[in-house]
Amino acid sequence: MKAIRGISVDDLRNFVNRHLHKYAVALVLLVICVFLSVTTDTFLTKMNITNVLLQVSMIGIIAMGMTMLLVSGNFDLSVGGIVALVGVVGAKAINSSGLVPGILIAVAFGLALGAVNGVIVTRLGVNSLMATLGSGLAYSGLALLVSDSSPIALHGSGLRDLVKAELLGIDMPILVFAAAIIGATWFLHFTVGGREIYAVGANPDAARYAGVPINRVRFLPFVITGGLCSLASLILIGQLNTALPDAASTWALQVIAAVVVGGVSIAGGKGTVFMGTVGVLLIGVVNNGFNLENLDTNYQSIFTGVIIVAAVAVDAYLGKRAALATSRLVSADREPSRGPIDSEPAAGSVGLTGSSGPP
Repeated sequence: MKAIRGISVDDLRNFVNRHLHKYAVALVLLVICVFLSVTTDTFLTKMNITNVLLQVSMIGIIAMGMTMLLVSGNFDLSVGGIVALVGVVGAKAINSSGLVPGILIAVAFGLALGAVNGVIVTRLGVNSLMATLGSGLAYSGLALLVSDSSPIALHGSGLRDLVKAELLGIDMPILVFAAAIIGATWFLHFTVGGREIYAVGANPDAARYAGVPINRVRFLPFVITGGLCSLASLILIGQLNTALPDAASTWALQVIAAVVVGGVSIAGGKGTVFMGTVGVLLIGVVNNGFNLENLDTNYQSIFTGVIIVAAVAVDAYLGKRAALATSRLVSADREPSRGPIDSEPAAGSVGLTGSSGPP
């Protein structure tokens, strides 16, 4: 094959195959945004963009934790139950102890609920899907029990004022979402702990032989997700000034759908915070587009379902292509005359030191 400045066509093809799955959804999001900006007069307005970000902020905050969980090879179907239970407990704590102590109690309680999930999965050896399905039902039932199946109104407007506050013209829920993105990016892509999560998700046996503490690595994302659920719950009850015991009943599926649509693999070991964020934004923009185009909202769920199935199918297909491209590059590395342009380690390899970022 012809070479361009020392780079062969095969190298270029392999490079594209290995990286297409990382940015394909971002390209789809860009195309949809361009389409909506051309066909509507309001899509690119500050009000509409703010509205989209506010609508996805709570799901997006939890999605950062779910991204870590999926990369580690686990699920969490209890996030809706955590949001509901933290909401009613947090509302009672704020009413009885004040705003700041109540917020701290709510966050600590969310972390504790996440830790319970982590113990069930890592110590008892229960499959994360079934474990969090059961704990989610338990948390939802406890929320109804603690609240006597009735909404709990907040005394005063302290939390509502905090949630509706702005900093540099940006709403507080959006700022918390942005902070969650930055924090998750730093931890997952720039720390040894993050690289251990990738190693465990990609090949737990190899990670164990490399000395990675498997249970600790799998435990931590559950705790982080529980803490992020508590932040989302506080935003929700602040917006409503009321804690609803049956709130967030469908959030688990929404969060997982957004992360998977973004390209994070349900098989573990592959995915980035960028992918999870793009998935959240894509779902939000699609829902917003239905409203702006005056389309029948009954088709939103159908369209979202089709996107999820397509995303999983494309992930499987591109994953195979990426694995094939990787094997070709490994073979090319053994030939002195070849000069591949990508030195990313092979999929499934265990590397806990060196440059940051996902394997």
